[in-house]
Amino acid sequence: MEAPAEELKIFSPILMFEYIRLMTAAEYIKHEGNCCGAKFSITEENYKKMMEESLKTALIGLDLQFTANVLTVRANKDFLQQYENKIMKEVVLMFGNNYKNRYAQYIKIIEENN
Repeated sequence: MEAPAEELKIFSPILMFEYIRLMTAAEYIKHEGNCCGAKFSITEENYKKMMEESLKTALIGLDLQFTANVLTVRANKDFLQQYENKIMKEVVLMFGNNYKNRYAQYIKIIEENN
């Protein structure tokens, strides 16, 4: 998985859902499960546009809370179990490293030192 050369230029809710899913998994893995979820910076306008998409399959197992341009995403137990094996952990961490700025024009992970 190579790092993309540039940010995504089109608004794609489905790709942003997948970004939220994998970046949330990466946050839990990086903090060995000792975190309160992942936080993303996103404008209210982009959040509303994103949530208008009817196909939200990538968000299964995630609880989203949006307040003041910050989207907080918490994962449930079933979601986290999908990322317990070594291969899935490595894939998610590689995605997190290579794609963390891919959608920065629309949504971006807020990295915290938990």
